[in-house]
This record gives sequence, structure tokens and C-alpha cells, in this order.
Amino acid sequence: MLIDQTCPNVRIEDKLLIREIQKRNKEVFEALFHDYYPSLLRFAEGFVFDPEVCEDIVQNIFIHIWEQAEYLNITISFKSYLYKAVRNRCLNHLRNLKIEDKHHLLYIEASLNDSEVDWEDAEITQKIEAAIEKLPPKMAEIFRLKYLEEKSVRDIAAQLDISENTIKTQLLRAKDKLRELLRESLNLNFFL
Repeated sequence: MLIDQTCPNVRIEDKLLIREIQKRNKEVFEALFHDYYPSLLRFAEGFVFDPEVCEDIVQNIFIHIWEQAEYLNITISFKSYLYKAVRNRCLNHLRNLKIEDKHHLLYIEASLNDSEVDWEDAEITQKIEAAIEKLPPKMAEIFRLKYLEEKSVRDIAAQLDISENTIKTQLLRAKDKLRELLRESLNLNFFL
């Protein structure tokens, strides 16, 4: 293995490889793609458990390398460069998912606190319904009457023949349990 003294972290073979890519040598590029693609895909799947997303990430890295070939300035081995690029893109993808899930959770929590929620959003409604099904039956009934049927605490108390304070307590407990259940639901979706 020969090392270039001007850039000790890069082997001469890698420098030659990079030069060929910069010259847009299609055969060299395709050979690299076929050599590294399967292992990079497996590496990406260690971060992101969605094969289609992993394929997109790895393919986009190769597209980027080809499109930016003349500007490539790699100061580490080509293999290390590829693996770092995959790792970084996977982490970016996961960070974006987490942000999306966090915003989704905040929206659901705001929905639980808002008596004038737009229950037309099918995805939100489906997640909340699934969580409501896990509540104790009486608590679920009270929650549905208040937030889905938009009844007042007084009307619910009269209909169920229980005190208004019991209704308020049950609603507070229902919101707490729903937040917990929805957090768990979003975390499960995040890791699937």
C-alpha cells in the first residue's frame, strides 16, 4: 500500500481513483458502485431499518459523487469517505424523523388540549382513536363525550349520573394517559 506524503491519510490508489472519477471515467465509477453498494446498503440498514430509505441514501451519495466529480476533495480513504457519507446521511434522516415525530406529538398534545380541534385529520384521529381504545371504558366514554361529541362537563355529569368533579378528574387522567400512549405509539413507529 503506497501512501501519498502530501496527504498521508489517502492511499495513492485512492488518489488515482478520485482522479478517474473527476475525469468522469464511467467504467471506474460503475465498478466502484458495484463494489461498494451492497456493503454500504447493509451499513445503512444498521442505522435506518427501512430498506427503501437505505437504497435512496446510498444511491443519492453516488449520484452526488458523480454530479460533483470535478469538485471532489477527499482527504481520507475513499472507502472511509463513503462510509462517513452514509453514516451522516442516515443520522440526518433519523434526526429529521425525530423532528417530524416530535412535531406530530406536539400537534396531538395540542389537539388534546384544544376543545375546537379539527378532527378531520384522519391520521391524527386514527392515532387518538387507537389510544382511546386502550383507556378504561368509563374514562374513554367521558373523553369521547367531551372531545368528540363536544358535550359540556355539566351535560356529561348529568348523562352519566356522576359529579362534575369526577368528570374533570377523569378528563385530566385521560389526557395524561393518552399523551403517554401516543408517545409510545410514535416511538414504536420511529423504530419500525
